[in-house]
Amino acid sequence: MLIKELTERYKAAGRRYHIVGDERDGVIMALDVEGRIFAFKDGVVLNRVNEEAIAGISTRDNYINPGGDGFWPAPEGSCLGYEYPTGNWRVPPSLTNARYLVKKSTQNTALAEAEVDLVNSSGVGMPFIFSRDITVSSCKKELTVSITEGIEYIGTREIAQSEAVIAPWSLCQFDCGADCTLTLPKLSADDVHDLYPWDSSCHRKETENGIEVEMVTDFRFQLGISPKANWLLFTDKGRGFCVRRSAAVLAEGLEYIAIDDGDPDKPNCDRKPSRFSAYCDPSGFMEIEAAGGTPAVLKPGVKTTLLVTNQYKLL
Repeated sequence: MLIKELTERYKAAGRRYHIVGDERDGVIMALDVEGRIFAFKDGVVLNRVNEEAIAGISTRDNYINPGGDGFWPAPEGSCLGYEYPTGNWRVPPSLTNARYLVKKSTQNTALAEAEVDLVNSSGVGMPFIFSRDITVSSCKKELTVSITEGIEYIGTREIAQSEAVIAPWSLCQFDCGADCTLTLPKLSADDVHDLYPWDSSCHRKETENGIEVEMVTDFRFQLGISPKANWLLFTDKGRGFCVRRSAAVLAEGLEYIAIDDGDPDKPNCDRKPSRFSAYCDPSGFMEIEAAGGTPAVLKPGVKTTLLVTNQYKLL
């Protein structure tokens, strides 16, 4: 899809958007569609676009995944996760209905914020401000998009980790098929694990460049990748581009957590923490994901951030 076509669809649907960069290279942020961010190079959108989500409305019975680069809280499951307070999986309405406001911007930067109230599976409710601070730069065949994801707790009482944990979780989507691969750094078997209870090792093989993951599957799988990893690389030879995703080290006082879509009646304490994750769906899309850390105690005014950088390159 061309960026011109995407902006026309947002206008027709009455959806607000904001462009960072210029008409050829940059990102478009869908302010009324979860604040999703879509990168484009030479006027062509690189991320997955789900056109149904442009004007559609998500409900607990039907989540319309918009594509692009999304921003969710982690963990997903466990008794402290944010997708199961009703007993069944759903994306919180405060995320699907979030309305981001641009607080400041230049041609190549923008800061947008949204108020997001969340309830975890244990019934603990908390108010937050989610922020996405974007910087873009381009040169010839390359486009670099840096996003500082922020979660600020604006509640009035302190909350211990036994009641709630929260970490920024950035999920960047792409269409995928037989011409696509995901490459992980060279890691031990203990540093890459399945986040679902079934085995996906049939899709992975070790190469001289690292661990290569096939992107065609007849079952969905999600990999958790340990803090020893520094990057992920997605390559789409068919469309002629690759993207290298990296994440900054955690600030002092933060710690990685298990982000698993686990049993909402149990803690994730027996699961491994993840710095990166990757998802592959049999319908033909994938995500390269990065997770931040949680503070030991949620104190009023505390803000946890995660700097994620996507380096796009035309092949």
